[in-house]
Amino acid sequence: MKYRQWVLGAGLTVVVGLSTAAHAFSIPQPANEIAASKFVHIQVQAAQGDADAQFLLGLMYLSGRFVAQEVPSGVHWMSLAAEQQHEKAQQTLADLSFEGQLVKRDLAVAEHWYKTMGERGSRWAQFRLGFIYASGGDGVVRNCGKAVEQFTQVGDDVALGNVAWILATCPEAEYRDGNKAVELSLQLLKVNENDPTNLDNLAAAYAEIGDFGAAISTQQKAIEALKMSAEITKTNEFMQRLQTYEQKRAYREAVRLLE
Repeated sequence: MKYRQWVLGAGLTVVVGLSTAAHAFSIPQPANEIAASKFVHIQVQAAQGDADAQFLLGLMYLSGRFVAQEVPSGVHWMSLAAEQQHEKAQQTLADLSFEGQLVKRDLAVAEHWYKTMGERGSRWAQFRLGFIYASGGDGVVRNCGKAVEQFTQVGDDVALGNVAWILATCPEAEYRDGNKAVELSLQLLKVNENDPTNLDNLAAAYAEIGDFGAAISTQQKAIEALKMSAEITKTNEFMQRLQTYEQKRAYREAVRLLE
């Protein structure tokens, strides 16, 4: 996939901080008894509707900590907490549904919770919504316009680089704007004129407006910059795009999420 991802600790990070029960006697309780006591205490609170307890119980079932792992039960309790506007539960459900590892990928569920988080100003949620709309599938229709909107709201250089790429390569002509993609890519290159990704974006933008000479020379520069970066594994991908421009064709990409 061409798009850059943020480097964030997304996904399920199970950290369950639980208070140690007071001991009535000086003889320590066996560890398994303490664990069982903690689990029962949280289970009771969760059943009474406490959102924090529901979140913790969901994490326990998802991770298998203090209880045998039961992913459906974990999702059930996590969903109850999320419906009560528990922000960590909402992100957990969204990330699980987006990544498709512990549970089956369901972009419609991910979209629902990321939109809720995005309305509160979560840039992580907006960033992931950008990927969801740029790729589509799994219950969501691809919409490059919505993807551009979400990445623009994030507004950092990585997200704006994704905007430039969409404007240059989206399969639907109504969402492409080569001139704007050129302008945005040139702006981003002011920070680092040898950034291979932004050079790749600029080459695609030149191809979109029909300036294939500029597209070829820029892509060649991108390939040289790539050799000096940690992204050298993308060389074949960059070379294929160069061949496309040499054939006087613009590049089109329907984004696929990482498996």
